[in-house]
Amino acid sequence: MDTAWLVDLAGVWLTVIFTLAIYSFLYRDNPFYKAAEHLYVGVAAGYTFYLAFRNTIFPNLVQHLFTGVHKINAGDGAGWQMQWRWGALVLGLLVLARLIPKVSWISRWPMALVVGAFAGLNLLGYAEANLADQIAGTMVPLFGRSNYAPYELLPLLPSLGQQASQPSTLNHLVLVVGVISVLTYFFFSRERSKATNALGTVGIWFVMITFGATYGSIVLARISLLIGRVYDLMDYNQPQYGYPFVVGMIGIVAVLAVWRLKYFKGDKVNDGTPGGGEGDEG
Repeated sequence: MDTAWLVDLAGVWLTVIFTLAIYSFLYRDNPFYKAAEHLYVGVAAGYTFYLAFRNTIFPNLVQHLFTGVHKINAGDGAGWQMQWRWGALVLGLLVLARLIPKVSWISRWPMALVVGAFAGLNLLGYAEANLADQIAGTMVPLFGRSNYAPYELLPLLPSLGQQASQPSTLNHLVLVVGVISVLTYFFFSRERSKATNALGTVGIWFVMITFGATYGSIVLARISLLIGRVYDLMDYNQPQYGYPFVVGMIGIVAVLAVWRLKYFKGDKVNDGTPGGGEGDEG
């Protein structure tokens, strides 16, 4: 029998079974979901460690130190300049001191060094990206001709909506009003007046609209993932694979029914007494 076909078959069955196990959480927390969750976290942690060792630890530490030692043995004085990374190795080992309760405080030293170095090295980048570029992005002209719509019409007319994705007078006006009103809402250094309260209310509307749009995009992304998984289940549910979706669904439902009837102990219900109590979910 072809080995490649067996590997493909095993991959299809594992994909379908783990997908169904994850979506079994829609019923309730159950052993199938817990097993899939633990396996996913374990595999992800192992793969992340492998990538960290291959892309960071090995080329930047192990290979570097071995190269330096080889140059020293060959009489090349440049090899001594590569030995400073032993200090990085010592700091990395000190981080593991957190696993020993009596000396866990030692791990604070390398962590403080990493946090301080990261903050210092990235201060200018973050300041430029999150402050300077954001300020420059609001420096836009509020009035002027539009290059893609009849400029003699007001920006609010529907004719300007033909290419709404491009910058326009209306886009710039909304941007500037939104930034100023939101900053006014979060400005608490002085007593508010009627004008600042009104402008802050406009800022609340901008914040709520932004949160709603962000939440909507997240929901659409999750629905897109769900649609992709459904398409995969439909594509894999073929006779050459042994109908893994149908078989897996029947098997999981049957096992959950047995688990519910025989081994499920019910949820803990707090009846107001010390220690609470146990009972079925009712």
